[in-house]
Amino acid sequence: MEERKRFSFGKNWQRFLNSLNEDRSKSAELSLTDFLRLDDLQDKTFLDVGCGSGLFSYAAFRLGARKMVSFDLNPFSVACCRYLHDQANSPDHWEVHEGSILDGIFCSKLGRFDIVYAWGVLHHTGDMWRAMKNAAELVNDGGYYNIAIYRDC
Repeated sequence: MEERKRFSFGKNWQRFLNSLNEDRSKSAELSLTDFLRLDDLQDKTFLDVGCGSGLFSYAAFRLGARKMVSFDLNPFSVACCRYLHDQANSPDHWEVHEGSILDGIFCSKLGRFDIVYAWGVLHHTGDMWRAMKNAAELVNDGGYYNIAIYRDC
């Protein structure tokens, strides 16, 4: 099967980071806490599937998540997330990886999480239903599966 060409979202995320400020960071935090109906992420584990810029991983860090794992298939996106990881003083409890939600071996090494966040990414994989299933399997019992799927109308 021929691999489909993918849009390089990572280059857009690199441009986005040039405009990242405290207001945008706070807005990302509020987006997470409002959606999850939580005041913070203390004692929660957080998986950012297709992390893009890394903004929501950074928000999870600022909200006190106990552990964060961020990954993306795009190396430019991974570099963006690593930049924010560095801005947070490279905490040991935040991992950043290059990988695919469609890679069962990669996913099996991630573990399970209290919050699996996959906002606007799973439909870009070329196999949305498998991506949704793989991501769902990474959610702890009683955890949160925070996804957004959209399509052109």
